[in-house]
Amino acid sequence: MHVAMMLYTGFRLLEVSGPMDVFHETNRLCGETMYEQHLVGPSPGPVQCSSGISVDTTECLRDALPSFDIVVVPGSPMADPGRLHHELVDWLSDAGRGVRRLASVSNGACLVARAGLTDPRCGRDGQLYLSRGATDSIEMALRLVSQDLGEETALGVAKSLSRQCNWVRL
Repeated sequence: MHVAMMLYTGFRLLEVSGPMDVFHETNRLCGETMYEQHLVGPSPGPVQCSSGISVDTTECLRDALPSFDIVVVPGSPMADPGRLHHELVDWLSDAGRGVRRLASVSNGACLVARAGLTDPRCGRDGQLYLSRGATDSIEMALRLVSQDLGEETALGVAKSLSRQCNWVRL
């Protein structure tokens, strides 16, 4: 399955890296590429996230597949990123209806709503999945894995990711 992580200036990196880790861990545990991830930005090259880190795209919007299985639109610390990022909103308007599943994180829903694909206040709606933030985006990605590969696989991924965390007890 092809997964597009949509990058735009000021996106919240954690809202991309969390779902990416879920899909990557699924591939590792399955022993094959179940999810091929694409980092899609407005143009080729680096895109600066909200924390100042630059992330290189693997492709740009004008060359992106219109038939991704999953598109993830992260949020931004800005109050309403939907007022900006016209290239992404235009791409979502055109290609978003053909995407098998569209997942937005936090106020990434504003971009999806501007593209005419949803009311930003609703939760799951057919092919659309909304999550409240970075932690919920991991759970959302696990739900997508569960739908694709079964609950047992998703639980295995969740357990594997939680074992990899070394939480400090205070």
